[in-house]
Amino acid sequence: MLSSKEIRQQFIDFFLEKDHSFIHSSAVVPEDDPTLLFANAGMNQFKNIFLGLKEPPVKRAVNSQKCIRAGGKHNDLEEVGKDGYHHTFFEMLGNWSFGDYYKHDAIIWAWELFTERWKLDKSLLYATVHDSDQEAFDIWKNHTDIKPEHISFHGDEDNFWEMGDTGPCGPCSEIHIDRGLSHCNMQDVEGHVCAPNGDCDRIIELWNLVFIQYERMKDRSLEPLKHRYVDTGAGLERVAQVLQDKNSNYETDLFMPILQHIAQLSKVEYRENDGINHRVIADHVRCLCFALADGGFPSNEGRGYVLRRILRRASRHGRLLGFAEPFLYKLVDTVVEIMGHHFQELHGKESYIKMVIKAEEERFNKTLDQGLHKFEEISSQLKGDLISGKDAFLLYDTYGFPLDLTMILAEEKGLEVDLEAFDKEMDAQRERARKASKFDVEIADEDWTEIAEITPTEFSGYDKIKDSSFIQRYRLLEDGSIALQLKRTPFYAESGGQIADIGRIYNDESEYEVYDVKLMDDAYVHYARIKKGGISEKELKMEIDLQRRLDIARNHTATHILHTALKEILGDHVQQKGSLVHPDYLRFDFTHFQAMTPDEIYKVEEKVNEILRSNRAVGVEIKDFEKAREDGAIALFGEKYTDEVRVVSVDGYSQELCGGTHVDHSGEIGLFKIASESSIAAGIRRIEAFTGRAAIAHISALEKSLTEAAALFSAPISQLTDKIEAQKQHVYEQDQKIKQLEAELGKIKIDSMMANVREYDGLKLLIQSLDEGQDLKAFSDILRDKLISEIGVFLMKKADKLSLLVVVGKELLPKFHAGKLVSRIASEIGGRGGGRPDSAMAGADYPADFQAFVESIPLIIRDFA
Repeated sequence: MLSSKEIRQQFIDFFLEKDHSFIHSSAVVPEDDPTLLFANAGMNQFKNIFLGLKEPPVKRAVNSQKCIRAGGKHNDLEEVGKDGYHHTFFEMLGNWSFGDYYKHDAIIWAWELFTERWKLDKSLLYATVHDSDQEAFDIWKNHTDIKPEHISFHGDEDNFWEMGDTGPCGPCSEIHIDRGLSHCNMQDVEGHVCAPNGDCDRIIELWNLVFIQYERMKDRSLEPLKHRYVDTGAGLERVAQVLQDKNSNYETDLFMPILQHIAQLSKVEYRENDGINHRVIADHVRCLCFALADGGFPSNEGRGYVLRRILRRASRHGRLLGFAEPFLYKLVDTVVEIMGHHFQELHGKESYIKMVIKAEEERFNKTLDQGLHKFEEISSQLKGDLISGKDAFLLYDTYGFPLDLTMILAEEKGLEVDLEAFDKEMDAQRERARKASKFDVEIADEDWTEIAEITPTEFSGYDKIKDSSFIQRYRLLEDGSIALQLKRTPFYAESGGQIADIGRIYNDESEYEVYDVKLMDDAYVHYARIKKGGISEKELKMEIDLQRRLDIARNHTATHILHTALKEILGDHVQQKGSLVHPDYLRFDFTHFQAMTPDEIYKVEEKVNEILRSNRAVGVEIKDFEKAREDGAIALFGEKYTDEVRVVSVDGYSQELCGGTHVDHSGEIGLFKIASESSIAAGIRRIEAFTGRAAIAHISALEKSLTEAAALFSAPISQLTDKIEAQKQHVYEQDQKIKQLEAELGKIKIDSMMANVREYDGLKLLIQSLDEGQDLKAFSDILRDKLISEIGVFLMKKADKLSLLVVVGKELLPKFHAGKLVSRIASEIGGRGGGRPDSAMAGADYPADFQAFVESIPLIIRDFA
């Protein structure tokens, strides 16, 4: 009997002999396809090749793809465990041709592998083809020795593959095998006939050969593709079932060691006829191992929610086997033992996977008992058979029940759940969370796992960039990273405007990449990504990113010097209102009631650089708070200080109470350059500045821009200001000429328009549409000189708006008032306006019937008189 390991390798080797290249499986958590929750087919990683967006790296490929079908369109979750072949995680053996071989070779090789290499009984094999695919039918009939009566045509539902509503698609040919009458689960159904693509479990599909030759258009028509592709898929689990002559996938060597381990732990023997709990657990733990190894993590959103559902469903079925404590994590080693030889990514992550699964189990178990009690309470008080959305949401939100668990429990009692109302409750919660979101990292004590005595963290980072310590407690985070508290640390935690250090914590068995550190009371919480191993109880080395720390120190000391310089140049009213000390730049917010002038910015900048050039010592002292204040140290408004404070001094220039990290001498900062000065609130200004290397880079960028600008004027930088001034004057003069010409042109246009004056009941009216973009104000100035006994109404459309101008001739004043008249006309179409007696403007939405509106204007003016 072939093992699953041998089956997988023989499949790959067979196609390597046919000049295929082996392509590693893509991750089950897609890295670059937002349309997928999980990789669910072998073709996923080749999708862009089929779409014509990417050139194939090889002409022929073979692999074994990790797949998860749970959530989204392809969702087998609720069926898992009920039969012998549904899974959340499975392997898809496949071979591909990217514009190389086509139907003939694909069919011949599939038949050769099945019948010559694996010696499957030819009389038990069936081939199906699409109704339109006579070519494939003829290949099966004329080039293999399959029984002709075992070849059959089928429609789109069974034998036509499509990537989506539009895009690459084509007919497929499936190979089925007859497992014998004993596998038919519909023997008692009158008139039932066992057949490929039938309703029973007797004749099952083993391999699907997809021939991608068309593109489905939006009008549902099919257009031939420039290149034709072959995409095949054979589920390893089902192939192993057949080759190992088992009744179900779960009886193969891919699952039996896990099932046996579950039986050993639970003391409940696995039996095929009543082993649903064992099967659910075995399937789900495989899925979890691969998803976590590939970067997935349980959470309440997206694929994370799917993983949490899978884990909790497995945990729930564990309860039915008698497990009261976490147990799933104990199965991880068995999964890795079965699968790790081929999927090397599992190795080295065992500790991490166990840790995540165990933490989730513990979290679920804490609320499950209370939740089950609450569910019984809710169901016993029902007057009908419907659990309200509000109650289902209470179980979800308060007791950690995923909706599907509530539905399972409800189904067991013959009840239903109001899903629509549940969705409304969920939407309302998301909105509340959005409105109340805060950037805090408070972590409840019960979420931590303690492995040593908890003491306040000792910070050694003022004197050390390296240290060693032990983990006291940890907590897994929903994004897959981890929070660590150690006894001692050189890592600075974000505070006082200074961002945290980053770096690494490691020993021989584990490694963590620290990306943030935050203070939680007297604890330094390190946020890190696990690079190797799991939680280590041994001593760990700790190293911060030194270059980054030095850049932060330069910017922090510079903020102190800047603060004093601002007081000197602008006045003592300057108070710090906030800051951000980043390795790349500094930001300083301060009280000041007007924009700084260029001269003030220059003076502040020059003063800071003067202090840098003098290379003053930067000292640190611990003093009594009151004594520090007496000595002139600046305490920041709103900060809380203890009796003893840390005073940072730039010799002879500044003193501030500060817990941050600093340079030893001001000269180490190198250079200070203000990049911007702006307002952020009434009476609050903000300066952003660079120091050291970043300042030099900023100045270089400015110099480059100046050089490029000077080149445009064919002048040296020293003459650039004069050139720009001359160009501005030239532009101004040309603009005046243009306006003069436009005025003269306007007069000519108005003279021409005067020929269109018409009399209406004794009134001389000039009603005229103007071209978009006309300067109405300039136009009205000319009209006031031209119109004597006439009234002019001018209309200009711009997008979906209408502008109106009314000008009243001198002899008609004060009988007619342009401001009142334009207001009355505009009101006819819902607009508003007004202005002077001789000229005025209004605006409105462009009327649906413009011509009717124009025709109504004389009547409005007549009635107005």
